[in-house]
Amino acid sequence: MKTLYLTDSSTNIVVDPDTDFVGTLPQEDRYAIRSVYYIEEPMHIVYNCGECKEEIDAKKGDILLLFYSNKYNKYNIDTIRTKQWTANIKNRRAIEQKEKEEWAAKQAENECKYCYCEACPDVCAPEPPKETVCEKISKALTKAKKAVKKVKKA
Repeated sequence: MKTLYLTDSSTNIVVDPDTDFVGTLPQEDRYAIRSVYYIEEPMHIVYNCGECKEEIDAKKGDILLLFYSNKYNKYNIDTIRTKQWTANIKNRRAIEQKEKEEWAAKQAENECKYCYCEACPDVCAPEPPKETVCEKISKALTKAKKAVKKVKKA
């Protein structure tokens, strides 16, 4: 029996120890897949594009593949059932949901620091207005005038 060796690179090695064969396995065009859907409940699928119409029934847990309409593809839709791909889809969804919940919880913690809402006036009370530049100049000018008066008296 031949063995196919794969790594994170795009290369592969096929070895057949019975015949001392070493070679590669040609890769199929993965870009032919337009969309991938996880079917969560049984449904009837209708694909319609121009004069082409296809229909297929999908079961819960199927993965629906939609292929690009081109001269290379005889069919445009198909379902497959695979435990590993389904597990990967469910795992991704679970991780994304957890990340969304963590983000929402973090936003809820920080929300009142910036919202100035009426629901929490003690926490969200707006800061007192800062002195304007004109007010700062006016105060500095007043201090300077007082200093000049003291110098004149002396």
